[in-house]
Amino acid sequence: MPVLKLLSPPELHKLSLVNKESRASCEPLLYSSIEWIWLEDRPPPIVPFIRTILQRPELAAHVRRVSLLGDSFIPYFEDRNIVPPRIDVATLEYYDIAKFMEQTKVDFVSSWKKAFSQGSMDASITLLLFRLHHVTHIDLGPMFTFETGLLRQLFYSALLKNEDHQVPAYQDLSKVHINFSARLGRTRYSLESADLLPFFYLPDIKELFVVSSMPMCWRDWPMQAPTSSMLTTLHLTAVEPKHLGHLLSKTPALKKFRYDWYYRSGVDLRRPEEGSVWVSLDDIGSALQHVGETLEDLVISGRCSIEEDYEYDFLDFQGTLKGIVGLGCLKSLQIPLPFLTGNFDSHNAVIVDDIIPRNLETLTITDDVLLEWPWEPEWDDTTVSSAFKRWYVNNGILQFLFFYMIVWVSHDSRSAGSMSHLGIQHPGYDNY
Repeated sequence: MPVLKLLSPPELHKLSLVNKESRASCEPLLYSSIEWIWLEDRPPPIVPFIRTILQRPELAAHVRRVSLLGDSFIPYFEDRNIVPPRIDVATLEYYDIAKFMEQTKVDFVSSWKKAFSQGSMDASITLLLFRLHHVTHIDLGPMFTFETGLLRQLFYSALLKNEDHQVPAYQDLSKVHINFSARLGRTRYSLESADLLPFFYLPDIKELFVVSSMPMCWRDWPMQAPTSSMLTTLHLTAVEPKHLGHLLSKTPALKKFRYDWYYRSGVDLRRPEEGSVWVSLDDIGSALQHVGETLEDLVISGRCSIEEDYEYDFLDFQGTLKGIVGLGCLKSLQIPLPFLTGNFDSHNAVIVDDIIPRNLETLTITDDVLLEWPWEPEWDDTTVSSAFKRWYVNNGILQFLFFYMIVWVSHDSRSAGSMSHLGIQHPGYDNY
């Protein structure tokens, strides 16, 4: 078996055809990992694979990793409702599929059968994962997540543990990566918190990534809120700051957290004043206090997608991130400058002791928000570099400060020289 692990899938396939003994040795490796990319002219072979594992369920027991990727024909730059592509299920005997679904005794069997007959990828993925009792990793790309209503119900059914349902418990599922970025519409295919909450209930979940290009419609926990004591790595996008606390309060073992704040013009984020984009730093800081005793690595990023004909004001940062000073275990922090400082005031810069955790070793400051947003007069090179000079000279708590400012560094050599004098490193200069 160790020698077989060195062979490529095509080589394993050829070897499996030699005799029954070689087939028995090769099949566990051939089926251990399923990796498909959905291209516009080549849909994934999910239909023949489903037919195979329904006929030979022992093969499904070998699958540990499922990676279903692809976004090559998603019009990301068009703000419109996109109809999810359908797949051809004509080669499957619908009677046999319907009979299998009915035998599961799940509550959503009627909608499941109807969706499958219409070629819904959501129905097919639900059928696929229903057979994978021992899967440990799931990675779903944008083409596979237009619709996830049935998939969501599958995981809720697994968590409810109804003895009448023949649903996997997913005891071994530890890593889940889901990319919802194809959901550009604002109605039928909008993203809701219910699409991600089931994964917080998984008994062995350790790593959860949820990526989206739309703000999430928040709903309360559908059942008794879980405590994800095994979850150590979390990546969230499009979750409004006011909802972060709901999630982080249930992750007592979290060590790595990435939060991608995202704004898209024309989308209702329940802003208190039309035309303003509000970022509540107080909400983010309060949410992070839930993981103050465990969090070691924190990355915050910001991105804006703005329509050319949309009238907007500048970003308005409410409050401060002073709450992160209590993150006693935090060693690495990457954050955009305005998230760190709030609304920037060149004369009254935030005192570093109020925002930098005492045990921090690495600080990476980015300008990813400001690269996509109009410049305020206060955000000029000299002002920002002088503010950092006051921080750096008067503070000895950082063992290493990594400063990453693409725009300022590349356009103002005086700023670069000022930072170089402090020992702060830049891309594109000799001390980098």
